[in-house]
Amino acid sequence: MTGTTFIITFTTRPEAASDLRAILNDVKRTLPSVAGCRGVNIFCASDDQAVFTLVEQWDSEQAHKAHIGTLAASGGWDAVAACLREPPSGRYASEL
Repeated sequence: MTGTTFIITFTTRPEAASDLRAILNDVKRTLPSVAGCRGVNIFCASDDQAVFTLVEQWDSEQAHKAHIGTLAASGGWDAVAACLREPPSGRYASEL
């Protein structure tokens, strides 16, 4: 089964880590119901509780980009961005 994986890492401001954790708990529950999303796994770094990584599975890169457009247009991204210490690092990846 083909598809695409998007991996993104967020580094929060230390005082905002619990806020982002709450947002990500909601993402874990709601993202799989977004059109084209096959699932998401969310991780917190063992050595830094302010670093979170999402591994998202999508039907296609286009489906993911459509979701990001909707997220930005709705203002949902603003809540995430307000928690961050630096811009997130994300990229599309293929399993070996």
